[in-house]
Amino acid sequence: MSEKILSVSVASYNLGEMILECLSSFCQPQVIDKLEILVTDDGSRDNTPDLAEQFASRFPSSIKVIRKQNEGPGSTVNSGIANATGKYFRMVDGDDWVKEQTLASFISFLETTDADLVVSDYDIFDNSEKKVISTERASIAPALTHSFEDVFSQIPYQMHALTYKTAFFKKAETLDNCFYTDTEYTLFPIPFVQTVAYFDKTVYMYRVAQATQSVNPASMRKNLAQHDRVLKRLLSLYESQKDTLSHGQRHFMAKRIATMADVQLGVLLTFEKSKEGKQRIKDFFAFVKEASQDVYAYFKTGKKCKLLLFSSFLLYPQVRRMYLKVIGERP
Repeated sequence: MSEKILSVSVASYNLGEMILECLSSFCQPQVIDKLEILVTDDGSRDNTPDLAEQFASRFPSSIKVIRKQNEGPGSTVNSGIANATGKYFRMVDGDDWVKEQTLASFISFLETTDADLVVSDYDIFDNSEKKVISTERASIAPALTHSFEDVFSQIPYQMHALTYKTAFFKKAETLDNCFYTDTEYTLFPIPFVQTVAYFDKTVYMYRVAQATQSVNPASMRKNLAQHDRVLKRLLSLYESQKDTLSHGQRHFMAKRIATMADVQLGVLLTFEKSKEGKQRIKDFFAFVKEASQDVYAYFKTGKKCKLLLFSSFLLYPQVRRMYLKVIGERP
């Protein structure tokens, strides 16, 4: 068996034929032997694991299907980490895929670099319109190895752009089993990252506008407790580690956690307008401030936060209405 340069954790749950598009995108003759595709099926009730097994039977040295009971999306990444043997590791949701036209050059790039973190571009694909609606690019100089301290402010926060050395995940905390662990994937390796390289082409194809996605407003309200659990864990972990982190690591982690807190504030604003809803938001501000002054310093600079704080929360109805309009929900 050839040495694997990249291990890919594919989260799989009731995806039907979308898993075919995902796995097909990896099956290129020039790269498949260098890949380790770990498909963890989280107790699907449809034919998703059977479809994945078809690929495993064709490429037994590169694709492995791991079947387990339903435990949550984060558990699939933990499974991938536990089984990964490649030099680099990344996660790909089973309803997304990689861009076939650039995968081979990306693998070649990974073979020639020894950077701790490799940043790459990604496309956002609107599932309702069936087209790419934007390409997210970093502003880092490509084809060079940079110090993390020099480029930390230019590194994207989205997991779709980030590929880390597998060894860092082996040493880091285990992800929560629930939704919203993409932030944990992004942040857990950061204390070990010293160097960064940028591959300036699209690798990840991120599918949006699906009713079943965990990031749509209805799902966010339903799964608020899971989002809150991950946020609290990250705040606690940051505070326990911050004295050992470099300047860049502290700022990268604090700002990313603040972004997650801002998302949670948005979810709280989507609940029905009430005195209780307003108090819940005030309590959330107080919690973030007490949990981490570093994170709160970033959190309070957001537009929603500024308006609420400036008005001593008197603008709560207006901010709520404004935010609902932005996300396309009726006030």
